[in-house]
Amino acid sequence: MYADTSRDSRGRPLDGSHGYVLRLAEPPPVRAFGSLTVYADPGGRLVGDETGRRTIGDRTPGLVRAADGSLTLHLSAGPPADPVAAANWLPLPAGGFRPLLRMHQPDQRVLDGSYVIPPIERLRDGRGA
Repeated sequence: MYADTSRDSRGRPLDGSHGYVLRLAEPPPVRAFGSLTVYADPGGRLVGDETGRRTIGDRTPGLVRAADGSLTLHLSAGPPADPVAAANWLPLPAGGFRPLLRMHQPDQRVLDGSYVIPPIERLRDGRGA
């Protein structure tokens, strides 16, 4: 199952000139795996950086979870200075973008809509965390 958006939590178009976070209180409940990938909008070009990072998901080495098990993903044009945020970082293009959340073999909570994907929040300072 795929979920995508072009707007942040306040309905503003997503734009790589800002930094964003996606806070997952719990990871998407899936029996296989989940991942988040960013595509340029318009055009649909896969976004990545010079290190080759193009997606982040439950199998990404080095992800850092909070003590309560939640996961905060950081989306920005450049890597965050904070090492924890950088471990959970996904690069953005210079302009518009669409993040795509892939949930392979989703469990019933995804299928019936009881698992709610939180909105992407734009950071106040306009840059990465």
